[in-house]
Amino acid sequence: MADELLSGSEGTSGSLPTVKITVRPNGPFRVEGPFQLVDVEGKEWDIAGRAIVSLCRCGLSTKRPFCDGTHGKEGWKCDASPVPVEPVAQG
Repeated sequence: MADELLSGSEGTSGSLPTVKITVRPNGPFRVEGPFQLVDVEGKEWDIAGRAIVSLCRCGLSTKRPFCDGTHGKEGWKCDASPVPVEPVAQG
C-alpha cells in the first residue's frame, strides 16, 4: 500500500488546492496537483502542462530530479517502513 501526504497551498479563490504525494513501492514519489519544483539555487523547474510528475527516490536516474525508471532496471529496493511523525503542537 502506498503512503500518501496531502498538503495545500493558498489559491486565489480562497480554496486550498490539494497536492497529493504518493510513495511508490520501490519506486519514485508521484506528485499530483499544483506545485512548484525549485532547485538548490532557487530556480524553478519548468513543469508547465504536467498534471503528474514522478520524482526520483533512488538517486540513479539520469533525468534527476525526475524518475526515468532506472530503479527497476537496477533492482533498487527500499525496505524502510514509514517512520511515525510526532504531532505538531497547535497554538
